[in-house]
Amino acid sequence: MVINFIDTLCINNNKLNKMMNKINNKLKKMMNKINNKLNPNWVTGFTDGEGSFMILLEKNKKSENKWQVKPCFQIALHTKDKDLLLQIKSFFGVIGNINTYSNLTSYKVIKINDIIKIIIPHFEKYSLITQKQADFIIFKNIVELISKGEHLNEKGLVKIINFRASLNNGLSDKLKISFPNAIKLFKSEVKIPNNIDLYWIAGFFSGEGCFYINITKAIDYKIGYSIRLQIIFSQHSRDKILLNKLMNTLKCGRVFKHPKRDIMSLVISNFEDIYTKIIPLFNEYKIKGIKSLDYEDFCKAAEIVKKGDHIKLVGLEQIKLIKSKMNKKRINSKNF
Repeated sequence: MVINFIDTLCINNNKLNKMMNKINNKLKKMMNKINNKLNPNWVTGFTDGEGSFMILLEKNKKSENKWQVKPCFQIALHTKDKDLLLQIKSFFGVIGNINTYSNLTSYKVIKINDIIKIIIPHFEKYSLITQKQADFIIFKNIVELISKGEHLNEKGLVKIINFRASLNNGLSDKLKISFPNAIKLFKSEVKIPNNIDLYWIAGFFSGEGCFYINITKAIDYKIGYSIRLQIIFSQHSRDKILLNKLMNTLKCGRVFKHPKRDIMSLVISNFEDIYTKIIPLFNEYKIKGIKSLDYEDFCKAAEIVKKGDHIKLVGLEQIKLIKSKMNKKRINSKNF
């Protein structure tokens, strides 16, 4: 009888353990969902870096004088960042579609009701602050015209074409032939806050920023090499004001003009600034996607430098190994 009681107790304990494991797994999944929930300013920052507002114009095959006008919101990334696009899709309420072609995966929203009810209200509430804000305003104006059915008549189509000529890179060569009298309109002035939202910075950096480890030969060093960590934000030179305000918000770095290209960069290379300002910032306001792995490696290198081990051969080899797996090497690696 005692044996039977012990057997029963063991069985009940096993059932209880299984039940507790199931509960714990559900709690972990719930916590992961909470932790992975994207901040709306993070989404806007990432879109400022990687998103596009497009108007697609196609000749209607059924009528020589009719054009199909299709608005599209898109974020396209390397396929290794598909999980991040799934998070963004979830953020917007699972609207749109995700498609993969070779090494490129894109998230697109093309249904006009989804664009009117979800995409446009988001970016009206959480404003873009790069020059992409001006493109968004043009995009919004075109969507409004489409919603009123003005793309179906010649006068409305001309308005849309003029807006489209001002959007992104303007009209394609084919569209210029079809619409030779298109008038390019002036873009709205972009409003940039003095203090930039920290979630926006994390989102923008997840798209546009880079973590660099520079290893250069140096005769003055015993190990023959110097190691320098750098964090770089780069944008078209028309976003110079934004980069200067970003520098003021972060309270570190310098803004440089590329000597040969129309590009401005905010470069942070002072180690104390990196270790005491930027790393704590991104520990709280998270870098997401595949770049988060570069950030983790960058932090490992920073710890080696902080300990002073970067001036020893062992530390040099550790940092070389860390660098060998970062940025494009991580993207191109088949092991990831």
